[in-house]
Amino acid sequence: MGSHLMQRLNAFADAFSFFLLWLQNSPVILSLFAGLTLPFIVNLPREERKNAPFWLKSVACVSIFFFIFGTISPLTIQGLSYFFKLLDNNILFRIPLWIMTVTFTTAGLFFHIAARRVLAGEIDNLKHRIIKKTKLERNTRTDVRKVKELLPESIEYNPLDYIDLKKGAFIGLNKDDQPQYITIKEFKTQHAAIIGTTGSGKGVTATVLLYQAILAGEAVFVEDPKDDEWAPHILREACKKAGKKFTLINLNKLNFQLDLLADISHEQLEELFNAGFSLAKKGEASDFYRISDRRAARNTSAIYEKGMTLYDLFNTDFVQSLRQAAPAFFGELEEVALVNSINATNGFSLKEVFNEGGCCYIIGSTRNQKIISAQRMILTRLIQIAETRDRINSTPRTVAIFLDELKYHLSRPALEGLGTARDKGVHIFMAFQAIDDLRDCPSDLNGDAVIGAIIENAKFKLIYKIQNPETAEWAAKNDRFNPG
Repeated sequence: MGSHLMQRLNAFADAFSFFLLWLQNSPVILSLFAGLTLPFIVNLPREERKNAPFWLKSVACVSIFFFIFGTISPLTIQGLSYFFKLLDNNILFRIPLWIMTVTFTTAGLFFHIAARRVLAGEIDNLKHRIIKKTKLERNTRTDVRKVKELLPESIEYNPLDYIDLKKGAFIGLNKDDQPQYITIKEFKTQHAAIIGTTGSGKGVTATVLLYQAILAGEAVFVEDPKDDEWAPHILREACKKAGKKFTLINLNKLNFQLDLLADISHEQLEELFNAGFSLAKKGEASDFYRISDRRAARNTSAIYEKGMTLYDLFNTDFVQSLRQAAPAFFGELEEVALVNSINATNGFSLKEVFNEGGCCYIIGSTRNQKIISAQRMILTRLIQIAETRDRINSTPRTVAIFLDELKYHLSRPALEGLGTARDKGVHIFMAFQAIDDLRDCPSDLNGDAVIGAIIENAKFKLIYKIQNPETAEWAAKNDRFNPG
């Protein structure tokens, strides 16, 4: 037993002695390895050394070993020679050996630096080729040149193939090309904001939603200042399918079509003037002169009699007497009085759609100021009618209003009514191109307040191909949207 142990110990001693002799005789190659591996330690920042990967820590340990038994091997071997007689005890003073170890260490350092510069790009390319990104990856930096690759491919499809009110309201396909639905209850009780650049598909989406609203028995109103080419035809087909009436009103035509003041009260007419003519306080010095305009609006409303139109009111002796006393109000009323399309005596009443359902499609303008004023008055009138319906003894019909190019419809009464319209059975689809559009509002409104009111009141937001940087950044911070 003892002899067997001695044999093992002798074998270990012989191996260790051989290893020491090899270290003594190989300082040049070890110093070269030291030069090649030392930069791994030097280039690693102090704060990262503790959290360095295992392989890098291993390389650091080996590098220190090479440095001790390579670069400074004469000093190391000299120290070990006092314990192991087989080592050379005069190696410390061999100047040529010192020169060789330092030279080869320096050569290794230069080679490492040169190779690192040459191979760094190739190593990164190799890593890039062997890494496969997961489709679940989120919140990472993207390259704008390749961002399209990260988006799902769009396909052409017919929305009619997916419309099924039993499943809910169809809002589009998801990234897996599967139909997405929201419940009819949510659809009827929430406002929606549809945001995107021109030609991105806002109108198509709105038309699909309005098509379903008509089929669901809602009263649908569309205010379209751009005169969409296809939407009126599609919504008319929806009305035919639902057995409802479709009414087209073009505010730009000279013929008499709509009786805007049908069944209106004096208070509502005063509010209509304030909305259409932007007579609210602005917090400026000009508010002093606007008092006379609001007084004129109030007194003009008081002389209204059933059956009168804006044209009839303008031609009364009282209004004609306001030419000098309230020139701004007089001029504004004169302009809308010239819009024949909303001054039809006993003409079409907006209440008909509220009572019977169907669709009233109103074509407006983005340039004609008197038409823009008429558009604002129509929206305010719609909210007024919705607010005065009997909601105690009956359940009023749900009303859907689509406002294309939203900034051309905004007024203070309409904006304030937006927050309360949902409780009156009204939900509004608002389409605009960018956040900056909402700042381009009438002077009696604050742009930031308009943005806050629109964004907060619109639970559903559908985003399409945004180009405006501010709007894109705002949308990027909200990941609950349905991307188009």
